[in-house]
Amino acid sequence: MNIKQRRLENGWSQEELARHSGLSTRTIQRIEGGQRAGTESLKCLAAVFESSIDDLKQEQDRIEQKPTVQSKPSKINETEREAIKFAQSIFSKPKKGQPDPLWRIEREAIDYTKRLLSKFKHS
Repeated sequence: MNIKQRRLENGWSQEELARHSGLSTRTIQRIEGGQRAGTESLKCLAAVFESSIDDLKQEQDRIEQKPTVQSKPSKINETEREAIKFAQSIFSKPKKGQPDPLWRIEREAIDYTKRLLSKFKHS
């Protein structure tokens, strides 16, 4: 049983486990996301779950040894294809002579978001 399963078995949220263990919520998220827990974190978690550090280490080892299954990309059906085209039409600027399907405030919000995203891409 992994950390997430143990947490859920106790009916705890990640925040509650963090509070009980003295770890940060972000540390709990990282461990549950597959990042290997350090010895001090394992000590805290072992105390909370009334388990041994060795048991938790073995669980981590088992999780790391599981082969990852790569899923094949699914084919897009016609409805999904239409939804994608619709979304693309909304988020692209209208061609000259075509009416803008969005309200001015929506267009400004989209443009603002694009500018913000471009700043993060360049950093």
